[in-house]
Parts: sequence; C-alpha cells; structure tokens
Amino acid sequence: MTMHPLTSGLRDYVTAADHTRYDGLADGFIRVDVTHSNLQARVHDATLSLDAPISSVKQKMYKRNGTTVDHMQLFLRRGDGSTIFLYDDKLTLRDFGAGNGDSIHIKDTDPYSVSAGGALENLELVDKYEMDDETYDKRTNTLRHYIREQRKINPKFKLKFGPQKTENESENAAVPERPPTPDNAKEKYAIGKRCEVNPGGRRGEVAYLGPLILGTWIGVRLDEPQGRSDGTGPDGKKYFDCPMGPGYGCFVRCENVSVGEEFAPTDPFAELSSEDEL
Repeated sequence: MTMHPLTSGLRDYVTAADHTRYDGLADGFIRVDVTHSNLQARVHDATLSLDAPISSVKQKMYKRNGTTVDHMQLFLRRGDGSTIFLYDDKLTLRDFGAGNGDSIHIKDTDPYSVSAGGALENLELVDKYEMDDETYDKRTNTLRHYIREQRKINPKFKLKFGPQKTENESENAAVPERPPTPDNAKEKYAIGKRCEVNPGGRRGEVAYLGPLILGTWIGVRLDEPQGRSDGTGPDGKKYFDCPMGPGYGCFVRCENVSVGEEFAPTDPFAELSSEDEL
C-alpha cells in the first residue's frame, strides 16, 4: 500500500529525532511501552530499572492500572518479535534480556478486576444523573426558564451570546465625540515644531496638519522608527517625506500630540558619565 506523500512527510517529521530517544537515560535503566489486556490505552516510554526484581515491576504497574500483583502476569515482547513470560518474581528485567524499545504486556487474570469490561475507559458504563423534562421545567434557575420569562415580555426574544445591553442602554447609543480641533491649530501645531506623540512618548516634529479621514490629523516625522508610515496616508497619498525611511512617520489626532521645545531629540548617551564612554 502506497503512503500518501503528506502522511509520509508527517511521519518523517515526527520520527526525525527518534535516534536521540534514549539519550540522557541513566545507566541501568530502560524505556519500554506498557500494554494491558483490559485497556486500550498504553503507556509510552515507561522508565524501569534493569536490576529491579519482577515483583517490584509489578508493584509499579499496579499503581498505573489497578491490577493487583496477585492477578498480574507480565510478558516481555522484545524487538526481535519474541515474547517471554516473566515467570519468576525474583529475577530481574536484565535476567530476561529486556532493552530499550521493548514492550511489557500485562495480563489481568482477575475476573472481577476494576479494569474488566472497559470499566476504567468506557464512559458509557458510568452512571449519570438524568432529569426528565417535567422536573427540569419546574426549575427556575435554568436557561430554559430564563428564555421563557423573556418571551413573556417580548415574544420575539432570541438568546444572544456575548456582551448584552442593559434595559437602560439605548440600542443606538451615540459614540462619544472626540475633542474638537483647536481654533489655533495652525499656530499650535505649526510645521516644524517639536512634539511628543502618545501613547509611547514618541518624539519628532510636526510635518503635516490637515484633513485626512473623518477629521483633522497631524502627521509627525519621528526621531525613531516607531510609526507605521513613511508619510503616506491610508488613501495612498504622500503628505510628507520621511528621509530616514518607513516607520519614521505616523498620523495622529490632535489630542494625542503635545508640542514644545522640551521635546528635543533624546540623546541615548546623555546620562553616561566619562567613565561609561570612551
């Protein structure tokens, strides 16, 4: 059977590091897979001591699957395909020739085992509480009751998920208006004035003032590449130049710009002493 190229590629990706699977494993220890006669799930790469007696291995397995030691038979399935019954609890895994990548199969001989019949895996066997519709309808703290009560008020009520408006909120609540553009905007935000843009405390100089999209915007030529533009607006028109390149320009609202000589270019070495700089 030919494997699909995507399946083959996925397999190669997953198994690419298999040659390092046992790197770092302490001397005297191996990693094996563990299967169980009553369980579909399997334990992958369980770490076991080669010198631990089989009785100790059984005790460790008991903690994983609930099969008691007295009703547990272990079988070692080796890489060459052979299977060995681990018949003597006093012998060790080393005595039976176990190695990395082998598999230990647990046979549960207890007919009343907690794992028999899929009791540990099949959720269909778990008793569940069920409530008939008549009993559910009588409850007042249910979603069904809430919908029923809402439809008494509004027969067209439909349940909506996500943030809901309260009764006092208008469906067409007005969006808060932005502060108006100052009457002296041309003087206050004159071209070439030093400024600081927030958020972020980005410094630069005013390079444009005028209409852009839904109002008045200020174009700022930044000192550092902390913007999203090179002077080109969202309409594709060039409003000012950024000789330093993309990222050195931004368009912001008036309320986010502060102007003043105190916003001079920042000197990254201003706080260095003579001992900090050659």
